[in-house]
Amino acid sequence: MSQRTQQRSAQRKTPDHDRVFGWLDDPSDERGMRFRLDDGSWQRLTYRELAQRTLGAGAALADAGVRPGDVVPLVLPGGEDFVTQFFGLLAIGATPSVLPLPLALRGGEGYQNQLKAITARIHPRHAIADPRYHDVVAENVARLGGGTEVLAPSYADRPEEAPRAWGELAVLQFTSGSRGSPRGLRISMANLATNLGMIQGWMNPVGYGAVTWLPLYHDMGLVGGLLGALTLQVEHALMRPEQFIRDTRGWIAEYGRTPYSNMCMPNFGFERVLSAVRPEDLEGLDFSALSAVVSGAERIDPAVLARFAALLGPHGFDVRALMPAYGLAEGTLAVTGVSKYHVARMVRAGGLERRLGEKLDVSEVVELSTVPVDEPWTWQVSCGPPLETARVEILDEDGAPQPEGVLGEIYVEGPSVADGYADPAPEDVAKLHDGRLYTGDAGFLLDGELYVIGRLGDSVKINGQNVFVEDIELELVASGAISRRYATVVAGITGGEPTVLVVTERPLGDRLDDALSVIASFTGDAAHAEVLYVKRGTIPLTSSRKPRRRSLWLSYVAGELKERNDS
Repeated sequence: MSQRTQQRSAQRKTPDHDRVFGWLDDPSDERGMRFRLDDGSWQRLTYRELAQRTLGAGAALADAGVRPGDVVPLVLPGGEDFVTQFFGLLAIGATPSVLPLPLALRGGEGYQNQLKAITARIHPRHAIADPRYHDVVAENVARLGGGTEVLAPSYADRPEEAPRAWGELAVLQFTSGSRGSPRGLRISMANLATNLGMIQGWMNPVGYGAVTWLPLYHDMGLVGGLLGALTLQVEHALMRPEQFIRDTRGWIAEYGRTPYSNMCMPNFGFERVLSAVRPEDLEGLDFSALSAVVSGAERIDPAVLARFAALLGPHGFDVRALMPAYGLAEGTLAVTGVSKYHVARMVRAGGLERRLGEKLDVSEVVELSTVPVDEPWTWQVSCGPPLETARVEILDEDGAPQPEGVLGEIYVEGPSVADGYADPAPEDVAKLHDGRLYTGDAGFLLDGELYVIGRLGDSVKINGQNVFVEDIELELVASGAISRRYATVVAGITGGEPTVLVVTERPLGDRLDDALSVIASFTGDAAHAEVLYVKRGTIPLTSSRKPRRRSLWLSYVAGELKERNDS
């Protein structure tokens, strides 16, 4: 028996493998993927053409020495090479691990440190990098002394000879690191297949998927933005994040000219559209085919969604297409979501009495509309009921399940919960094991739907109440005191005193007193409030562009944050 025949029979093929990369065996000649090129044009490959390129990539990777069971880091921008190398690895039984690009973490020493931390956990025999990133990848993995060979994307001219094997580990997905250094999540083939089924049954893309720009090294971009549509072989389009930022109007126009039905992005994506697109830019466009617009990954601002719906409304957009959702990397991605063709609900949970294990004061329940709400921090947007196979509970500080309307930690259980962390610490096992996940997020259930408030680790207790920095930040943005793009809020205890800190990379000027007044409305005189103006690039970001609040707070406590004096 040849080595390739042995590799092919090493694992038994399962329905999970068929769901993830069965499209390679029966690719479509009619439908395909479009890739945005650097000159602004688009390249389209049918799924048959893409499958041939993918199998050619698999053959080249096998020739280079990649074997079933190997974990291979990918440092590739979104495009044809990413798709073919990712699936080429899966097709030969290896496991891709998608790493951030230098631009995602502002490059420099911070990126190099993260790259070294990740590769030190993997100890890869091979890595695949775009030629423009080859040197930085090769230099940093070489320091580990493991002899990692850095490959450029390549393709053998005999795709029919590509070995086939059926691995059990689909992706080693590194978390974005908002609470510390990134950790590798073992996403099994069963985890990924289950979550893809949940997403596809919920969003139901028919014929056309999305024009996705989300970073593919993040779970929302990889699973929700790319794999959910590609594995169904619907017509789909792929841009890179920087292309979306440079040409937001061109991106939204793709939806207005072509019947793409899905859209998926975090709150800052909707904010970008609102800042870059004017009503006159939408003349002649039709958004009536857009039926599933998912908002997730960070606290949902109801005012932003209302303004987005109002902008597109005159051109056929239906507010019922808005589908707020909750998910996280440890759940593979999706956990809950507002059902399709249902109007998302909001509840006003007013007052500052937010203690874990106590019932919230819900005074109003309304439907999300095109009219922005006042005091957005008092409104919680429904993230919908649990998707198929997921179970969600709310726990108090002792881990006891709580009834509806009570604030607590969000707990998730089900077959799409990740297999576990690579090289886990005891606290990692306590958080995530056997399909059970203690998320560290705070929220409550109402009428079977989940409402997410914020991260427990980023909140601070004041007079026994949990004050969430997400609440404060929403109100600061709504009041015009800060811009979310240049500022963030952190909190904790310093010298025994609760402290709320606004870190901003732009001077607040005459808005400083307004910012302090907003903080005081949450804390009274029971906490210290401070605004720190720092140089650009000081606020550390995760690979998904969220602030790393914990790292920022620790820098503040250590006295490492230096205030600028040019305000």
